[in-house]
Amino acid sequence: MIILDRLLVGGLSFVLRTIQAAVERELTDDTALREELLAAQLRLELGEISEAEYVRLERELLDRLNEVRARQRGEGDDAPAGEFRVTGAEATFTGDEHR
Repeated sequence: MIILDRLLVGGLSFVLRTIQAAVERELTDDTALREELLAAQLRLELGEISEAEYVRLERELLDRLNEVRARQRGEGDDAPAGEFRVTGAEATFTGDEHR
């Protein structure tokens, strides 16, 4: 039983570390935001959106881009880059061994 518990905790720990790494990459990667900004510029040039809509989109994207760059420098309002805290977890177990 102790071996199963250790395997479960080890597996869960691995999954949480993997999720943490993915979240950290997402919070510090500005590629998608730059692509969205370029797409908005193209849509404006093609006449798909108005100047006012473009200005609104540009402001939102630039604000988000500045947040990402601040996180990259470790200046974010939230926890410093690389420091995350798990505040809860939910798990469901099924099978004969849990009856």
